[in-house]
Amino acid sequence: MSQYNKTKGSQFETDVMKWLRKMGAIAERLTKAGAKDEGDIVTVIAGETYILELKNRATLSLPEFWREAQVEALNYAKARGIGEVPLSYVIVKRRNASIDQAWVIQDLAQWLKEKSDGSDHQASSS
Repeated sequence: MSQYNKTKGSQFETDVMKWLRKMGAIAERLTKAGAKDEGDIVTVIAGETYILELKNRATLSLPEFWREAQVEALNYAKARGIGEVPLSYVIVKRRNASIDQAWVIQDLAQWLKEKSDGSDHQASSS
């Protein structure tokens, strides 16, 4: 990845973090750790922790982005000795749009689990 792309990605992460804070969420950027990366942002909303993987790219690869988000949420939990892996989301920058119009990606099982009871964040896969 070129330095220009790294700078674009870093700026998007900062902008999303600031927007989340402005909206009243606790949000912090996470340190990059290579294979042990834990996501780009951790945010706490209504007492629940979420791991965000942010993408600012012209070409979308949703399966790749989703796998990365899932692995990084697991890394986050392992690094902290947490039994429950936080829900993770992929946030994709929308071209020529403001931060609040970025896309939020998750899978259907996670979405349904979150909407159903919100108490058990482990969505089963079938």
